[in-house]
Amino acid sequence: LNYTGKISQDLQYSIGGNIATLKNEVTDLFGQEYINGGQAEFRQRSQIGEPLLSFYGYEVAGVYQTQEEVDADQVAIDNGLVPGDLRFVDQNNDDLIDDNDKVFLGSYFPDLTYGGSLGLKFKNFEFSMYIMGQAGNSILNRKRGELIWTNDTNIDADLATGLWNGEGTSDRYPSASGLRRGWNQNFSDFYVEDGDFFRIQNVQLAYNLKGTELLGQDMPDVRIYVTAEKPLTMFNYNGFNPEIPDGIDRQFYPVPAIYTVGLNLEF
Repeated sequence: LNYTGKISQDLQYSIGGNIATLKNEVTDLFGQEYINGGQAEFRQRSQIGEPLLSFYGYEVAGVYQTQEEVDADQVAIDNGLVPGDLRFVDQNNDDLIDDNDKVFLGSYFPDLTYGGSLGLKFKNFEFSMYIMGQAGNSILNRKRGELIWTNDTNIDADLATGLWNGEGTSDRYPSASGLRRGWNQNFSDFYVEDGDFFRIQNVQLAYNLKGTELLGQDMPDVRIYVTAEKPLTMFNYNGFNPEIPDGIDRQFYPVPAIYTVGLNLEF
């Protein structure tokens, strides 16, 4: 949808927007109950009634805070857990954590994508701005999931400063030693994050001078402009870039902001 208008002879404007929604659901697997995808450590699953290739694993209920909590939980006892380990939801209440407790953790397909534009023209000045974004999708932060295989991988700031280091310090992140224990490396929503983002894609401010009006017939037309490409992206994801095509972050490069000052001469 786009609209242009005029407030006065000197002031004109335009505004536009687009929006798209996606309902993504598996409807038929030709007799199969489900089809697994992804990798064994980071399982994705296609199942009737669920989005294609949804992330599939355990749901985290928190972090064991004290030895008393560990001693009171049969799951923790059976698996040799300690304070600072993740607590997974026992979905069927059988005092076991196994495949029967895995659930769908989200899809990398966005439910909503959108964009918009704004343009203003006042006398010789021009201003334009374009925005975009998406919502309703999830991202697998695989960089966190690979810590157990590597000794020198950098971790994101939120994880580094938010690790459990004693009772009450965190009910979201395990302890530093817990990051290296296999229990906490089970695929869960600890590794699946919100992929929503909003971005200012482009902003430009320009000033136009007509050479014939300013200095006579022999002078060129002049356009002076300042442009910012992707100057702002807002998101909650703990990686560098939330715009990930397949929803699996394998060290995507940060989104650069590019600023340009230009001068156009038209003879």
